[in-house]
Parts: sequence; C-alpha cells; structure tokens
Amino acid sequence: MHDPVFDEVLCEVNVRDVKRHYVPSEKLSELRVSEDLDSLEKKSLRLAEMLREKASIGWDTLGISGSVLAGLHTAKSDIDLVVYGSENCRKAHSALQRLLTSEGSQLKRYTKADLKKLFDFRSKDTDMTFEDFVRTESNKTMQGKFLDTDYFVRFVKDWNEVEEKYGDIQYRNVGHASIEALVVDDSEGIFTPCTYRIANPRFLEGSKSELVKEVVSFRGRFCEQAKAGERIVARGKIERVTDTRNESQHFRLLVGNDHEDFIVLQYNGLFRSK
Repeated sequence: MHDPVFDEVLCEVNVRDVKRHYVPSEKLSELRVSEDLDSLEKKSLRLAEMLREKASIGWDTLGISGSVLAGLHTAKSDIDLVVYGSENCRKAHSALQRLLTSEGSQLKRYTKADLKKLFDFRSKDTDMTFEDFVRTESNKTMQGKFLDTDYFVRFVKDWNEVEEKYGDIQYRNVGHASIEALVVDDSEGIFTPCTYRIANPRFLEGSKSELVKEVVSFRGRFCEQAKAGERIVARGKIERVTDTRNESQHFRLLVGNDHEDFIVLQYNGLFRSK
C-alpha cells in the first residue's frame, strides 16, 4: 500500500497477521548452545566468535541473519552477521580491517574472480559496468571470504540511538536524477541505512534541486561505497525531507529502489556508464 510518510508503495503487514518474528540475536544464542550444527552454522558461529573476541564486544551485540536465521540455508549459502549499536559497530569494523590485513588470517578480501561472480548476481538489479564495480567493491571490509565462504556483516544502530518516530519526518518524491558530488562525510557509510554527506552536487540528468545534502540507501550493497574526499556519481530518487518537529527542510538522493540506481566512484573525472 502507499505509505503517506515515505510517499512510496511499501510492503506492509498487519501486526496481527505476523506468525513468527525471526530475531538475529536469538538465533545466535541458539547456535551457541546447540550440539547439532551443520557446516555453515559452525562457520557462522566461528566467525561471530572471532569477531566478538577481536572487537571486544559482547555476545548480545551480535546476531545471525540471512538464510541461516530462517533455516533455509544450504552448504553453499553465505554467512550474514549483524552487529548492533554504533560503538560496537565501529569496533567490529576496525577488527575486521585488522583481520583482513593480518598474515595467515582466515578472512580474505574478494579476488577479481570473486567480484565477477558477485557482479553477475548484483547486475540483475544494479546497473553499472564491471570496471566501476571492481573499483568500488575491492576494498570493502564488511564483505569477503571466511574459510572460503562468502560473508557479509551488517552494522545497525540500536533503537535507543534513533531519535525520530514514525511521522516525525515526511518524505516526498520529486523525481529521479543522476548527480556528481564530493563526499564530505562518510561516518555513517557503514550502517544500514547508510548516509553520505555531499557538497557541490552537479546534476547530470533528471530532476534538479540545489539543496541535495546527502546520498542515502537502505541496501547493504551501498555501504562503504565511498570515503570522505572522494567524488562519486550516483543515481536515485530525489526526495524532499521535511522535519515536522522544527519545519526544517532539505533534499536527498535515495539509492536502491530501482535497478538503474547506483553509487560509483569517479574515474579520472569521468564515469563510464553502460
């Protein structure tokens, strides 16, 4: 149905129709006490244990998501971990960086062959060239291989860190656009949703707004997409964002709702589109 706050057709289920709530932290607790784990569950637990130890965070800050959470995984499925709380997320992200650069580590960055497989999967609903994909994805920390199994770590803030309530901020669709901009703040780039504060946006096509201050996405694939000081080209939906608590207003570019949406790094001042 059409949601009046987000000005978007969303999949919304009435609470009374929900039969089961899958909670990542509870699933991880189940794995920790189980004596009958399959190979992927053992790997998932092992990665969680390693991350908890290296980051010095508590078990209650971690969870298992994806197919393992729902019990739909196979031996070839990915490992999907979740870390909760900003401070815990930053500790875990730093720990992953150390692990990826440690000699003999069981965590490895994706090779070009690995990235080609990932590109073939993602290109079904994210439009960019393989060259742009490799340049953007090669140095990401939150994804890679653990004991030859793909992993992805999602970083999520705690509920007590979210100040707004549903309806406090109104979003209005004002069209789609492609922009070029300078990233000035990537401190929220590891989280889901991720946010990149930008400056001096230049509109390449579509709707225009001089007050676009940020590029935002609710999709994990756009986390760690750019760092402060880098220039990006991005395509998505322009939204007018109104905070009803103080009537302040700005515009943002929301990426990930359409298969043609993307965020890529500029290459020598140019962008190679399809």
